[in-house]
Amino acid sequence: LMATTDFYPWEDGYSGEAGMLPELCEKQAVQGFARTFQPAVYLLLSLLGTAGNGLVLLTHTRYRQAHSVTDVCLLHLALSDLLLLLTLPFAITDTLQGWSPGTAVCKVLQGLYSLNFYSGFLFLTCISVDRYVAIVCVPAACRLRPRARRYGWLTAGLAWLLAMLLALPQFIYSQAEQHQGLRLCRVVFPRAVSRAARGATNLVQVVFGFAVPFLVMVSCYAAVARTLLAARGAQPHRALRVLLALVLVFVALQLPHSLMVLLDAAELLASWEMSCAQSRRKDLALLVTGGLAYLRCCLNPLLYAFLGQRFRRELWL
Repeated sequence: LMATTDFYPWEDGYSGEAGMLPELCEKQAVQGFARTFQPAVYLLLSLLGTAGNGLVLLTHTRYRQAHSVTDVCLLHLALSDLLLLLTLPFAITDTLQGWSPGTAVCKVLQGLYSLNFYSGFLFLTCISVDRYVAIVCVPAACRLRPRARRYGWLTAGLAWLLAMLLALPQFIYSQAEQHQGLRLCRVVFPRAVSRAARGATNLVQVVFGFAVPFLVMVSCYAAVARTLLAARGAQPHRALRVLLALVLVFVALQLPHSLMVLLDAAELLASWEMSCAQSRRKDLALLVTGGLAYLRCCLNPLLYAFLGQRFRRELWL
C-alpha cells in the first residue's frame, strides 16, 4: 500500500495527501531504505503482534466473560490491533513489488488500516475513563456496575463509529495508480479538493484520533495516580507503575508519528512547500516513526492484559 507523498509507502495513508512536491525531487535513496526497513520490521511486528493479540482474544472469549467496560474494550482493542497488523503483509508486498489488486481492494485495506488505527486509540481512552470511574469515583462505579457490560458494548460501538468517521477519507479516496513505473495503493484527493481542505482533514484526524484521546488518558491516569498514592500498601503502587508504563509507551511510540502527520497538515494549511531535501527527511522520519506506531500494537497485550494475574492464570488453564 502506498501513502500520499511522492514516494512514501503506506504509513501516511491515513493522514491525507501530502504536499504536492515537484516531480524532479528524486527519492531513490528513501525508496531503497523503505525496501530494506519496512519488510523486515513489518514482518517481525506482524508475527509478534498477531500471536499476542490472538492470545488475548482467545483468553477473553474462551475463559472469561466481559463484565466491565474495561473487559469489553480490552477485547475490542485486541481485535482492532490484530486486524491492523494483518494489513502489514499487504504493505510489504506493495513496497517490494507494487500493488497488483485493484482499486476496490486498495480502498478496503487503506480504510481498514485507518479504522483500526483510530479505534485502537479510542479503546485505550475508554479504558482510562473506566479506570478513572472505578478508582476515583467509587460511588458512581457502584451505581453503574449492574449495567457495566451493557455500557461497555455501547461504548465500544460508539468508538467504532467515531473511528469509521475518521477513516472515511481513506475509504473514499484511496486508489491504485501508476507511479514511477509501479502500480501503488495510495490516498489521492481529487483536484477539486483544495490544499486547505486536505490540511483540515489531516488536522481533524490528528486532533480527534490522537490529541484528544491522549489528553483524556493523561487526565484520567493522573487522577488515578493521585488516588493510588493516597492509598496504603504495595498493590496500589504496583498498579501505579503499570499506569505510568501505559502512558510512557503511548507517548514514546505514537507521539513522534502523530507530530509528523501534524507537520503535513501544517504544510498544507500554510500553503508552503518543503525543499526536496526536507521532503526526503520527512519521508524517512515517517517510515521510522510509523514502525514505532505499529510496535504499540504488539505491546498492548503485554501492558493491558499479560500483566494481570487473572489473565496469566486463565491463559495457562
